[in-house]
Amino acid sequence: MRKGGEMISERKLLAIRTLGKIEGFQNDLRTLSASIDAVPLWRPGAALKKQCDEVIGMMDGLEKRFDRKLLVTLLGPCGAGKSTLLNALSGVDDLSEAGHGRPTTRHLVLLCREEGDAAQLQEQLGQENVGIRSSHAASSLEHLILVDTPDTDSSEQEKHIPLVQKAIALSDVLICVFNAQNPKTRDYADFLAPYVQQFKGESLVCVANKCDRLEEQELKEVIVPGFLEYIRKAWERPVDKVLCISARRHLHDSKWDEKAKPRHDFDQFKELETMIFSTFNQAGYVIDRRLENAQTLRDYMRDEVHGEVDRDRKDLEDARDRIMKTEGKAARAALSALKTDGSRQVLGVNVLLYQSLAQRWVGPVGWLIALWARILIFGTGIAAIFRFGNPISQVMGMVSSFLHFKESRAAVAETGKPELVDTALRDYRQILMRNWPAVSEALIRGRFDPSVRKTEGMLPDSEALNDELATMWNKTLDHEIENASRYLSGLITQFFFNIPSVGIMGYAGWLTARAFFDKNYLSSDFFLHAFLTIGIVMLAFDKVRAEIEQFRPVSLNPVGEQAGGVLGLSPKTEENVNMA
Repeated sequence: MRKGGEMISERKLLAIRTLGKIEGFQNDLRTLSASIDAVPLWRPGAALKKQCDEVIGMMDGLEKRFDRKLLVTLLGPCGAGKSTLLNALSGVDDLSEAGHGRPTTRHLVLLCREEGDAAQLQEQLGQENVGIRSSHAASSLEHLILVDTPDTDSSEQEKHIPLVQKAIALSDVLICVFNAQNPKTRDYADFLAPYVQQFKGESLVCVANKCDRLEEQELKEVIVPGFLEYIRKAWERPVDKVLCISARRHLHDSKWDEKAKPRHDFDQFKELETMIFSTFNQAGYVIDRRLENAQTLRDYMRDEVHGEVDRDRKDLEDARDRIMKTEGKAARAALSALKTDGSRQVLGVNVLLYQSLAQRWVGPVGWLIALWARILIFGTGIAAIFRFGNPISQVMGMVSSFLHFKESRAAVAETGKPELVDTALRDYRQILMRNWPAVSEALIRGRFDPSVRKTEGMLPDSEALNDELATMWNKTLDHEIENASRYLSGLITQFFFNIPSVGIMGYAGWLTARAFFDKNYLSSDFFLHAFLTIGIVMLAFDKVRAEIEQFRPVSLNPVGEQAGGVLGLSPKTEENVNMA
């Protein structure tokens, strides 16, 4: 591909695509971090948010080092043979100081072919913390840098650990070196558990050195299978294999101790060498590995959050259910207070709804809806005209309609009357306070801050809540009426209910016109089809009325929202259901 007249390499294009994917992983973590930030009462959230931000920073580091060579770090305790293994891999026996006579490594040692290869790393890690050893003879280090770390089990461990952590954060591949002869190897595996979390697959390699000092059959059938199972559990990560090697065997001058020569020839060094130099030691592999590491970091952070949420899932679900039940009671109490004159308020809602429907509907059903809205405005009196056949009752109904006109208007106003909110709020708070102790204890078991015990801290100021509840009532009512009206006024719905009526009315009109020219005015067919039309319209109108939803008030508890927010951090799956 060309940019202007300049050719863009495939490696550069791969780097651009990879940067986009890494940015996607970072966005996932930013979203996760924002979700954690939204639940400040959940105590584990603070540490998880900090981890999230650190991982995002580590991904920034991945983006900045695409042009740097692959970094392969060896980690292991004193006596595991790290330096000997580094020399064997580089092909230069004395590139890293090795043996019992060498001083304890106090800083990082970068092994490379050219000293300039490690300049960027030296700047990042601090010149005082890094030593560079280079050799043109180390041709195998064309595309990678090997890192020898301080012994993490030395007496100066506390000084070494921060430096080791920094090196691990910058590494692309981590090789964990164990001493196959040392019975404390399992303890060291436990120690490494937090450091291996950002690696998986090919980027995490386990090596058991000095395997030539053990019996081959016991090594293959007992020691390695048992150790492999142990580290899988300790690290909670899939580890494919432990490579058994004898690093000293692969030096140019092995300098065997006469009392410690190999007992057998079983050695997987060549497999390790092939993995590093045939797979890792390639220019394009650097970008692929950093993309995989970015995904591993994202997945690691997700797993951390999911693990913490699943630990509290049972208690938080219990708390959320209690809150929902409590709010249900409180909402019903508030609704009862708001509906002091239930029949009048329902009438007001019906009037507003049918007025909205009348503006949307066309055709015969629309005409009937408009007529019904007017009937509701004038109260129940006019309805009596159509319900009773007795002429005296009809006259009384008409008089009643005018007497009820004021009441219908008042009913519309009643739907938004704020004075009733005080009583509703009082009833709401009483229900909440009576049930809150059980709710708060469930929340605290789910690691919410103990401050949730204070009921007054869980609700806004009374005056503010008064205004909010009144505003919510009015806005929600308007919104629900508008939604119901729009839902019931779809084009297909109107067409479905109107077309039979229009068809029958047209047919009745044709019959009437034909009868007119036949001098048979208002034939029985006309009345038959007219009544059929009216019946269809009435049935359609009845259907619309049946689907009208009654308004229900909604209360939002801030603590309940946070409990739901925590549970939302880890979607419920069959696996975590079984764990719970």
